Amino acid sequence: MTGSIEALLAEIEEQWPLFMLHTFCNRKQRDYISDLRAQSTKTTFVVAQIDFSMNYTLIRQREVQQGFFSQSQVSLFTVHLTVGKEHFDMAIISNSMEHNVAFVYCAQQIIVDYVKKNIPLAKKIIYVSDGASSHFKNNANMLNLAYHKDDFNMDADWVFTATGHGKGPGDGIGAVLKSTARRITLSKNILLSNPYDFFQFSKKHQLETATAAGRRKPAIDLFFLEEVEIHRNKVNVLNTRQEQLKSKGTIHGIRSMHDFKGLVNNTVCFRRTSGSQNCERFSFR
Repeated sequence: MTGSIEALLAEIEEQWPLFMLHTFCNRKQRDYISDLRAQSTKTTFVVAQIDFSMNYTLIRQREVQQGFFSQSQVSLFTVHLTVGKEHFDMAIISNSMEHNVAFVYCAQQIIVDYVKKNIPLAKKIIYVSDGASSHFKNNANMLNLAYHKDDFNMDADWVFTATGHGKGPGDGIGAVLKSTARRITLSKNILLSNPYDFFQFSKKHQLETATAAGRRKPAIDLFFLEEVEIHRNKVNVLNTRQEQLKSKGTIHGIRSMHDFKGLVNNTVCFRRTSGSQNCERFSFR
């Protein structure tokens, strides 16, 4: 980079308002999410922090050189549920490598079923995630949020962190599963050939660890999501909604919004920050 100090200072001055706005949103969302977790109870709402972990590559201890060019991968979708002072960790393992809206929709089905089984009095789920537009913060997911009550019989909101939010509990869940699998499979020459093998291995190890520690349930509850199930939901449900987006329009400026609430009649309310008093509405009807 070349130029004068004056040019650098002028550039900083020009970008300063954007930086200040980003810092404001970052801190507001961080504090709001912290308050949400503290306020959650078994009879009101559950906070579900969701994220995709980096795909895990299946390797063998003793493999031929050609094996490097034909390695299979595993998708991991991590979920950390907060209910007051209680915490539940989940991981959804899949053979689908597409991290998209259809995957998230199927993951939401699993999360809702888990909440209904383990926290039956909860009336709402508040999803917390980063703002990745490919699989989280996009109009297709907000349309699904508007249908959340109809699809899963449970109310839902979605709160987004600002960029630069740091690590979250999902990173720890993914790290535990992947590091454990890598360490044990290489040291004991255990063969994991596909994502379902990884799921079976991880589930067994979690149960054995819980038993050894005297716990009744594993620290991480594991679920397997088939690629064919994702495709089925995409064809039967989501493709029709994509056409609805084309006809009804989209939320303009969605990338700068950080709080979305599902309302009745396929409508969402959205704000720049979760604590903002100004709420705009958009109907997908």
